[in-house]
Amino acid sequence: MPLPQKTPLGPNIVAGTLCALVTLAYASSFATLIFGGSLASSVNLGVWTAIIGSCATLLTLSFLSSFRFAIGGPDSNPSAILAISAAAIAKDILQGPATHQAGLLPTIFIFLFGSAMLCGVLIYLFGRFRWGRYVRYIPHPVVGGFLAGTGYLLIAGAWKMLVGKNFNHTTAADLEVVPTLGWVFTLGTGLALLAATRASKHFLVIPAVLAASVLVFHAVLLATGWSLGEARTAGLLLPPLNTGDWQTPFSQPLGEVRWDLLLTHSKDFAAMTLVVLVTILLNATSLDLATGREADFDRELKALGVANILGGLAGGLVSVNSFNRSLLNYRAGANSPWAARICATLVLGAAVFTPGAVSLLPRPVLTGLVLYLGISLLVNWLWDARRELPVSDYLTVVAILLIVGTFGIVTGVIMGVVIASLNFVVTFSRQSVVKQRFTAGTRRSNVERTAAELAWLTEHGTRLHGFVLQGHIFFGTASSLLEEIRAVLGQGEALLIDFWMVYTIDASSVVVLRKLLRLAGERNTQLVFTGIDEKLRARFSACGLSLEKTPARLFADLDRGLEWTESQLLTGSQREMTLSEALGLDDPVDAEALSRHFDLLELPAGRPLFKRNEPSNALYLLLSGQVSVNLQQAGSDYTKRLRSYGPGTIVGEMGFYSHAPRSADVVADMPTCAARLDLEQLKSLELHRPDLAAQLHRFVINTLAARLRTANQELSQML
Repeated sequence: MPLPQKTPLGPNIVAGTLCALVTLAYASSFATLIFGGSLASSVNLGVWTAIIGSCATLLTLSFLSSFRFAIGGPDSNPSAILAISAAAIAKDILQGPATHQAGLLPTIFIFLFGSAMLCGVLIYLFGRFRWGRYVRYIPHPVVGGFLAGTGYLLIAGAWKMLVGKNFNHTTAADLEVVPTLGWVFTLGTGLALLAATRASKHFLVIPAVLAASVLVFHAVLLATGWSLGEARTAGLLLPPLNTGDWQTPFSQPLGEVRWDLLLTHSKDFAAMTLVVLVTILLNATSLDLATGREADFDRELKALGVANILGGLAGGLVSVNSFNRSLLNYRAGANSPWAARICATLVLGAAVFTPGAVSLLPRPVLTGLVLYLGISLLVNWLWDARRELPVSDYLTVVAILLIVGTFGIVTGVIMGVVIASLNFVVTFSRQSVVKQRFTAGTRRSNVERTAAELAWLTEHGTRLHGFVLQGHIFFGTASSLLEEIRAVLGQGEALLIDFWMVYTIDASSVVVLRKLLRLAGERNTQLVFTGIDEKLRARFSACGLSLEKTPARLFADLDRGLEWTESQLLTGSQREMTLSEALGLDDPVDAEALSRHFDLLELPAGRPLFKRNEPSNALYLLLSGQVSVNLQQAGSDYTKRLRSYGPGTIVGEMGFYSHAPRSADVVADMPTCAARLDLEQLKSLELHRPDLAAQLHRFVINTLAARLRTANQELSQML
């Protein structure tokens, strides 16, 4: 037995080291985003929460993810919502009594850690019960609107990181305080990242731009004579980390926590959970497509649920899987989970053993990274999507973005779902539930009629109007259906509606159906309903309409409903015929000569005329009654009628002329009389009366031509 091959650590060390540098940059950026404004003095504490969240996610994904190269941590979407919530909580506390201000940081940290743990529980449950597929039902424009709204929040967050205040609270004096280096490197880094990523999809683009921005920033500091201390005092560099700054839920003075404010902002948590779910599934789908590695979405949800629970307990931020960082890891050579573990070790080691290295990260560069993330989302969903989305979907994205910008992310989430639902209803309502419209002249039952009856049905076909329905009949489509039917109601004697392809109805559809029944009665039109199965019948009954108590005639399928309606329209459709009448013979001598070659056959109801696989040694001309070719559906009691034959029609002629065995059973539906002609009798007729034999052959040819013509008409009607 061959020994298992060892995975070389070299590529994983390189990939893990590269990802560690990017992870530190991202963690510091999102920490600075959340701990901005009045919380800016505690940003070093926030960096610790981002680092712990990153490490917990990296290690958990390395053991549980379906992607061996998965990288994760705090991300732009949830961090944007956390920043809004943290700022609102801080504002409420700082505007309150001074005695409550001691609870500022404990309340913020409990909110952050509690969000991570509760979000982790919900995400895990979604994966555990395989509910991830339901998140995919969120309409694409709603997801786009959420992401565009997140882009706006990130840009607003980047502004607050730079200036220290929101857009609407910024004054000229606030702008003057910001160092020129802050403006230059924030805008420069953000625009450089945007331009580089749109020009190239190489996995090293973002790390290269970030590294170059950091080096150029320090070169400018050196060239302009700024010391590190002066730059840090001016807010251009992060403060140094200290292991004593590591916060956990267990180190907080719970008595000082403002639990009332946490309860007030629980709605923000609901919005964040939805955004996290969507982000995880989008990133997993993107990794699946980009790498060709099949994603197990429920496994990803469970893995990230565990990661957030552990991260929250250890003092970390809400985290998700990261498409960009995972793809960077994959393309840098990671071929095992060890790359993520090396990345986590290096990130945590840098924070603990070289905290000064983290303090060398420039705030403007980190702000530029957040700015880039926000602009890229807006560009993707406002510029690129305008060519890819239908107008209604694009307007939905814009509407959600405006709502998020005006009223906040929670209102945007709620209104986004409402807008998408209304858009779906309106769009779906424009689609007709009528699959096919027909008359007795364009669609026939599977009953073989005589040439005279077919001609009558063609001439008087508008005495029957029919509608084949499909899909879901609900309040949005029921009214338009009634208008379509109302347009022909009263123009004929019968109206047939087939429900075989209808999946479900709602209560408003039943109201419309009641109105239809009333209108049909007023206009003396016979209603015929077909294809209503037990499930749909029960639905009608649950909505207060018992079909059996209405004047409508009910049939199991469209074919039987058409047969009954045709029979009501035709006069004498089941009358008895003689052999000479069926063949159109006017001379009694010819009729007598022909009859000597036929045998009369009387069949009681239920008796086979012939059976499948029997020799085709005779053809039959029906003189009275009716026979049918039936197909028994496997595993069901339902029998589908393929064709029925009445007086004046011919049966069994195909096998008779081709000498092929019978292909189906033909059974009498009622007492039936048929004239039988076998091969020997046909030869005798051709020998002694070739003129009558030719007339019989012409009759068969005309019958087949009429059947083909009718089939072509029905086919063209359905196309």
